[in-house]
Amino acid sequence: MSRTDTGADPGQPMRVVIVTPGYLPDQGGVETHTTRLATELAALGVNVRVLTARRGIRRPRTEQRDRVLVQVFPAWRSTVLSISPRLLWAALRAYRDADVVHVHSYHAACGFAALTGLVAPVVLTPHYHGGGHSRLAVALHRGYRFVGRALFRCADAVVCVSRSERDAVVADFPSTAGRTHVVPNGVDTRAIRAAEPYAGEPPTVLSLGRLEPYKGVAGLLRAGPALPPDTQLVVIGEGSQREELEKLAVELGMADRVRFLGVVGSDELNRWLRTAGVLVSLSEHEAFGMAPVEAACAGARVVLSDIPAHREIVADYLGDAARLVAPEPDVVASAVAGQLALTARAEVEVPDWRWIAGRTVEVYRAVRAGQASHNRGEPSP
Repeated sequence: MSRTDTGADPGQPMRVVIVTPGYLPDQGGVETHTTRLATELAALGVNVRVLTARRGIRRPRTEQRDRVLVQVFPAWRSTVLSISPRLLWAALRAYRDADVVHVHSYHAACGFAALTGLVAPVVLTPHYHGGGHSRLAVALHRGYRFVGRALFRCADAVVCVSRSERDAVVADFPSTAGRTHVVPNGVDTRAIRAAEPYAGEPPTVLSLGRLEPYKGVAGLLRAGPALPPDTQLVVIGEGSQREELEKLAVELGMADRVRFLGVVGSDELNRWLRTAGVLVSLSEHEAFGMAPVEAACAGARVVLSDIPAHREIVADYLGDAARLVAPEPDVVASAVAGQLALTARAEVEVPDWRWIAGRTVEVYRAVRAGQASHNRGEPSP
């Protein structure tokens, strides 16, 4: 497939509607994934429209971002599931002017949009963790499982961002085995590598992601006192655990060495990726592990919890730039100090979003061809 071949009829761009619980400027892995994917699909000539939700707004709004039309609907203030009735209604009607509907996140209520599969081809990217990130979320997701089975049944194709995510999906929903593809997350390689590091910063250890218990940021803070005394910890992200983490930094005597920056823009984020000597992620579970790959692309070393998704990105992309560790403070501190002592910047090859968009278009073409064959009574390819 050439970079401009979208599989649509000659002179008619493929029309794709992406349904996602979040989109930039909101921060998070799903938000980054859907934004970068939509942007690169548009650059490949696909006619992309995004339907998403946002907390804190009262009325729907329309935004134009990098040649992508984004329709934003109010979301309820639930922190367990992303719920937006207006987004759901818009998504259920999306088949009317779309060749493919691409639904993101099994864990969000907008997943009901997969029911459009009764009419139009649907691709589902579940960003699947197997359950929620808190006790309440886990309980709710157990009850949600019957809905999940319906969503996966309706999808013509399921796209997972890693082999470990695919294995988890197939284990919990065996009917997906013959319809599941692996297309990894990408990295904005050019923007990251072009960013200017911050001058005059001390040796920097970076934490990037939501401040929620499952992310393991507390474990990094507890390792802090054993790090070289000139080391600073820079924590980027927001979440329910921020106040608790700030108090922990004070209790550990680390308040003057830990900087909580909250949510930052992409330019500032890229500069911190280029400044950091090491990025640490001690997450309990991930579908992929985007931040470590971005950090290694920027030249930082990486210390990671020993979970399936992290083992996979180390094997596929990070290699010697990464260390897998148990989440004990002394083990983490030793690994981080060892990585900081390496003066050479990491050099890795990682997939960029343009390549990821091309792979995704191939999935779109396959589901469209499969539906066309089905409508003609022919076997699907």
